[in-house]
Amino acid sequence: MEQQNKSVALTIKRLGKNIGGSVCLISLVAGCASNGYDRKATTTVDAMKSGSAELALQALEQQNPDKDKDLLYFMEKGELLRMKGSYEASKETWLAADEKVRGWEDQVKTDPSKLMGDIGSLVLNDTTRRYDGRDYEKVFINLRLALDHLAIGDWDSARTEIKKMHEREAIIADFRSKELDAAKSSAESKGLKTTSFKELNGYPVETLEDPAVRALKNSYESAFANYLAGFVYEGLGEPSLAAAGYRKAIEMRPGQATLEEGLKGLDGRVRNRSPKLVDTLVVIESGSAPAISSMTLPIILPIPGRSGLSLIATPISWPVIRAADNSVVPASITIDDKPVQVALLTSVDQMARRALSDEMPGIIARSSIRAITKGVAQKAIDDNAGSLGAFGSLLSIAAKAGTMLGEVADERTWRTLPGFFSVARVKLAPGMHKILLPTATGPQLREVGVSGAYALVSLRTSGPSLYLAQTPYNAEQAALALAAPEKPIPAAKNAKAKTTGKKVAANNKNAGNDTATAAPVEKAATIASNTKKKAIVPVSASVSAP
Repeated sequence: MEQQNKSVALTIKRLGKNIGGSVCLISLVAGCASNGYDRKATTTVDAMKSGSAELALQALEQQNPDKDKDLLYFMEKGELLRMKGSYEASKETWLAADEKVRGWEDQVKTDPSKLMGDIGSLVLNDTTRRYDGRDYEKVFINLRLALDHLAIGDWDSARTEIKKMHEREAIIADFRSKELDAAKSSAESKGLKTTSFKELNGYPVETLEDPAVRALKNSYESAFANYLAGFVYEGLGEPSLAAAGYRKAIEMRPGQATLEEGLKGLDGRVRNRSPKLVDTLVVIESGSAPAISSMTLPIILPIPGRSGLSLIATPISWPVIRAADNSVVPASITIDDKPVQVALLTSVDQMARRALSDEMPGIIARSSIRAITKGVAQKAIDDNAGSLGAFGSLLSIAAKAGTMLGEVADERTWRTLPGFFSVARVKLAPGMHKILLPTATGPQLREVGVSGAYALVSLRTSGPSLYLAQTPYNAEQAALALAAPEKPIPAAKNAKAKTTGKKVAANNKNAGNDTATAAPVEKAATIASNTKKKAIVPVSASVSAP
């Protein structure tokens, strides 16, 4: 300690000879101060909530002028492009995000210790760490890509993303187990007394101890993701895999009639598909993912000094997620003047709070070690500042202020992601239908078209706006199906049996079986092969009254 003080004193005297040196020292002590991601993302999020995805994209670009873009940029941009109906561009953007997460996965497999302890975060703050995405965000990249593929009409690629999603969940599970053990070991070796957010006096414990949050097995698996997996597998003629997805969804959200019916009626639906009915999954995405804010609270830490260790209350900035308002989630929708019940499957708000709860042991360990390191440096400066007179006193004050400014919680999170995922499932006649969705600003009406054996319609609310996406619709194919006699469609044996040279939407690949004569069969097959090019991308423009 004495040798360290002498070294610091010598550094102070050298830097103190000129104003530039003092500024340099203050910068070193202060670290990298940050306004936080919540404030940075405000313009983008506000524009999105006002109903202008284009303005939100412009704001995002202005906030990210650097050539090298980070993971958050690609996640936010992909979501905004999807809201515009630019599914190909959205897909490519999310594939770039997926590539970054795959880099994280490779590091988890080869050298996970580097991810568990980042020297920058131990010296400055957690915002200096490379942002690899929160666990649920990593998984949602695959999920959103799957939905983009379905909107384009590429069911096979949607299946690929579902498979990647499950593989990613396994990697996350293994890493989090190792990280928790490492955090506990680090805390014990440093003599840290506080290892849980429950021990932080003044922290809003109820946000992380919410029974709904604690009921989640983890922060990255969701009932919606598993139900969607079941629907995709069913659409591709793989009932055994579909059943596994439906069972997992039921396990995560028991007592939901929609989920139970999906499993109970699976075999019958696969064996006896009616050409005059389209099995339609309506996905309702409400609100936005929660923001993370900072809260400064003191923690008792052992700070080394000339007379040994001293227990000092040290202020540290902690991340906080407040519970979101789920009143934006509708209980039902109306399709062609008939009410249809809606099942809330996944709350991203709860997943985000569970993720933060799981991350807190590591955050506490890093923050505590960082505070101890800064405390030792501050003590050395204070002990030697007297030899510099007034400048030394000013330097000591500036160091304290810099330490406070540099202590910022990591507020980075995917803000444009929907906050809640709900579903309704109905069988509709091929053709056009009207869906009435209750929103915070009143009911909004959208017209959708469905064709083939399976279809998916996605409705995203954001402020006063309603965004629509759906699997490709083919009006001529729908007309052929309506004109055909009632005859069950034979189920495909497997996904490969339904895939020819090009990847085509599964709901259109069955069109050739919808008719009774050879000529209409050939005509429907030709229509289906061109459907991918005709994918409609309707976007909310104006609000239509019922």
